Amino acid sequence: MSAPKVLGLNGIGLEVPDVEVARKFYTTFGLQGEMRGETLMLRSPGRKNEEIVVVKGGTKRLNHISFYIDPATQGAFADHLRKTGMKVQDTPPAGGAREGLWCQDPWGTWFHLHAALPEPVAIVPVPTYNFGGRADRVDVHLWNTLPQNSPLMRIGHMLLFTQDFEKAEQFLIDSLGLRTADRAAGKVAFMAAGSGLIDHHCFGLVNSTHRGFQHASFQVATVDDIGFGAWRMFNAGYKESFGLGRHALASNLFHYIRDPWGSWVELYADMDKITDTWVSRDWNQLPYIWGPGWSPEFWGKEMNGNFEPK
Repeated sequence: MSAPKVLGLNGIGLEVPDVEVARKFYTTFGLQGEMRGETLMLRSPGRKNEEIVVVKGGTKRLNHISFYIDPATQGAFADHLRKTGMKVQDTPPAGGAREGLWCQDPWGTWFHLHAALPEPVAIVPVPTYNFGGRADRVDVHLWNTLPQNSPLMRIGHMLLFTQDFEKAEQFLIDSLGLRTADRAAGKVAFMAAGSGLIDHHCFGLVNSTHRGFQHASFQVATVDDIGFGAWRMFNAGYKESFGLGRHALASNLFHYIRDPWGSWVELYADMDKITDTWVSRDWNQLPYIWGPGWSPEFWGKEMNGNFEPK
């Protein structure tokens, strides 16, 4: 019998010095926020799962990473994780605020396994574009009809800095059943979850000096939704950003905004989809094929901006 596998990213947990600062930033970004006691729960409009859980901490740091699992595999998953040497518990660590299975990897990062099937991604209408010489939109001012506040669709992926790049990648393959879709050789491993037709990645590892949260990424429908979201954040005072561009490897359009603690949040659209026949490769290209001037600290091991306690 094959080992159970996670089905996708459910969300993350963060500790920050000021929860109200987090609420303002993420609700301006487009998430809906709800306080449960002193814990801030954030989700994309219309979604049921808690995509970001925020609690107060002395410094900003990653609290946990949450993945979906098939409820029918919960017992098998607990047994499998114990066989890999992990301690498994059904009570959350401090600040976890989620029900389900919990385990801690060898580097101290908490993983949560949410016993539920991933909520489907809504198919939303998009504007009619006249790309490629087409004339599908006629006698219409697109600029005057574009929706300027389209909701975020969902959390799509997150990336984690790690000091043991190759060991951490193999650990996630063996313990959680993630698979490596592609690598920027020696720098980034993009990892997918589930089977059938899936996103190119829902998780990634960045080769770095120590553990830390790099970014969380939220899907939107179009490049205009990226632009309007970036413009909204800029006008609200969140002016440090990186984009617009198109990534290599996963091909998605991107725009990143620096959060108040030095990490990033991303708006993305048009990511590659892969199947079980996809073959992973190592690449030496930069992680984007066009975009703004390159920022070494964004990925680099020497100047990474993870801003996490060592």
